[in-house]
Amino acid sequence: MAHILKYEEWESNGFWYCGDVSALAAGSNTWWYVPSLLNLTPVEFVKLLIEKFNCKYIHYQFECDVLIYKFSSLEDCRKFKNYINKVARQKQFYIY
Repeated sequence: MAHILKYEEWESNGFWYCGDVSALAAGSNTWWYVPSLLNLTPVEFVKLLIEKFNCKYIHYQFECDVLIYKFSSLEDCRKFKNYINKVARQKQFYIY
């Protein structure tokens, strides 16, 4: 069953994360969904995280094709999460 991309937030070890955790086995939190949603290249997406959403930690794991990013504050994480959810709803961005 497909659904519109919907990010949630959570805290772990003093940092804030967000992603779509509705169906991880189906790939709901695949990192490149968001750049695709926003029509950005991966580099532009990283710049957006840093410049607009104050993301302090970004790491790409080539072997697993995973982009990990975390926020220092709930406010920054929530701002990003709300932005992504708004755009996904507007564009009806369906995943899996």
